[in-house]
Amino acid sequence: MQQIELHNRHYAKNKFIWIGLFAVGLIVIYAWRVVAASENKVDFPDGYDAVQAAPNSHKVLFENGLVRVLEVPIPPVGKPEPMHHHHWPSLFLHWDTGGKSPHIRYHLPDGSVKDIPGKDSPTHPGHWVVRWMNPEPMHWVETVDYGTGQEPPYIRVEIKIAP
Repeated sequence: MQQIELHNRHYAKNKFIWIGLFAVGLIVIYAWRVVAASENKVDFPDGYDAVQAAPNSHKVLFENGLVRVLEVPIPPVGKPEPMHHHHWPSLFLHWDTGGKSPHIRYHLPDGSVKDIPGKDSPTHPGHWVVRWMNPEPMHWVETVDYGTGQEPPYIRVEIKIAP
């Protein structure tokens, strides 16, 4: 009986080790894919980092060796952001209080445009909306309509993995 208990404990311990190794392997593969994608000089050319190329719409709030935190306001109607990229993956945070969201257009260097119309939603006291963003190649954003008015700026927390 004691021998069976020892065998079961050993099996359970090995099972957790294998699950942990598998999880670490997945993380390494994902990190490698993100790094490899962000090394592409066509999509991420030097001199077009968001803070350098679009300083009026990407203000550094905090930066250290691990993260860079940016304040990203929606550009005014008729004043689009300059072409830029985001080299690192990030969390994009927005304080949502409902109402009509801005209508924006997301432009790529090849001339293609992703139109993102504003959406109506009931107003409410507010909550954080958080989205994961992979590294973002060259693009620029224009605001077509503000919706219910000037929104608070978005916060982008870039995670500095080795490019």
